[in-house]
Amino acid sequence: MTRRSPVPLLLALATLAAGAALAAGAHADEAREEAPSTIAVLCPPGDRFGLRIVAELESLGFRAEILDPAAEPATRASLEASARRAGAIAAIRAVRSGPGVEVWIADRVTGKTVLREMAGGADDDGGAPDRDAALALRVVELLRASLLEASLPAPPPGEVPATPEIREKLRVPAPAALAGEPAPALRFSLAPGALLSPGGLGVSASADLGLAWMTSEHVGVFALAVIPLSSARLERSHLSLDLSALFAGGGVRFATREGRMAPSVDLGLAVVSLWSSGRVVSSGFLGGESTAVTVAPFARLGVAFAVTPGFRLRADLLASVIARGVSIQIAEHDTVTWGQPILLTSAGVDFGWF
Repeated sequence: MTRRSPVPLLLALATLAAGAALAAGAHADEAREEAPSTIAVLCPPGDRFGLRIVAELESLGFRAEILDPAAEPATRASLEASARRAGAIAAIRAVRSGPGVEVWIADRVTGKTVLREMAGGADDDGGAPDRDAALALRVVELLRASLLEASLPAPPPGEVPATPEIREKLRVPAPAALAGEPAPALRFSLAPGALLSPGGLGVSASADLGLAWMTSEHVGVFALAVIPLSSARLERSHLSLDLSALFAGGGVRFATREGRMAPSVDLGLAVVSLWSSGRVVSSGFLGGESTAVTVAPFARLGVAFAVTPGFRLRADLLASVIARGVSIQIAEHDTVTWGQPILLTSAGVDFGWF
């Protein structure tokens, strides 16, 4: 009978044990990565000032982890390494320097390391506990000031992102909060557009000019002018017809603001000036021109995106109708109309003053 060597079995057990250890380490690393608001505080066990910093951090809702620096020197590299090992977004180390402290902060969100000398004692009226409390508060505020840079439109690159939890705890304003600044009340808009009236004639190009005065945050008045840049045209083998329309009017604007977006609704009345010219080509030539002026109600939906409080991108859709539209009979059973309804789409820019 042959005896099998126990070596393969021992190797298999060792492999399983190593795999379990690696899995446990991975789970530990994941658990640390899932604690994005942890701050590592490097101080000797029982250090009174380090405990004051921990208390200030925990009062803000952070999770503080105390690490013993032992004899490790206070350097940027050692501090950043300690933060990574703890899975923390930042690490703080305060070294006594006379009545004050020398503070090191490694901020992994902004990728910065801050070194600051903080004096204390000479100007303090209280004793050592009060002095420690004041210095600890200043240390935590220094960390908050560093983390606040994550709210800049172009934040410094860091190792870890500024999570929603961090933003909430520090009340870091998002870049979109810039839209919360008061917007100018007087605004001028300029936008190219396309004017269309289904009924047989084509699309014409136009320039949409607008002036609005917001008397309150949500209500204002406006004036507009829609200047034709081309005419609506109809081309047939025996006929060429052009029609141009000029709008000028005003009304009431209702607006609101959602972050950087500012939707609006305009209701108003416009004077519409129509000019048409046509020619008929057959055995001879026949041409003619005509003009007409009428009044038409309109509604316009718009939305503006605030790049800055004084400069916005804007898009609008206007709808109107002429009670007695322009009707042109080309042949016995061939008629084109214009003005029932009228649609104008435009997109451009919006400037604000005052």
